[in-house]
Amino acid sequence: MPNDNCLRGRIILIVQPIWIVATGLASAFEAKGAKVVMTRNAHTDLADIPNLAVAVLDSHSRDLGTQLQARGIPFVLYTARVDHECDAAAIIQKPALPSVVVARVEALLT
Repeated sequence: MPNDNCLRGRIILIVQPIWIVATGLASAFEAKGAKVVMTRNAHTDLADIPNLAVAVLDSHSRDLGTQLQARGIPFVLYTARVDHECDAAAIIQKPALPSVVVARVEALLT
């Protein structure tokens, strides 16, 4: 069972070009007390966000994923692409409810 407080105050990066999907994820994380940084496009400098705890990336975020991995920051890949190879801690197939993504991130942080 995930810790109900493991997201409280944590900074979560969401990289998602579909804004309605990004805001749905952000709302779910914020409801658990997380602080969310959202962007439509992945840039490697996003790995430098101070106190970044975890990231939820789309399938076009390979370089950012590499940077996060180098810094020891876990990330999940939330994608519709089934053929994607990545070093993400988890690959979550779209469409999935935001609660599924949140639960996977909680599991990573506990």
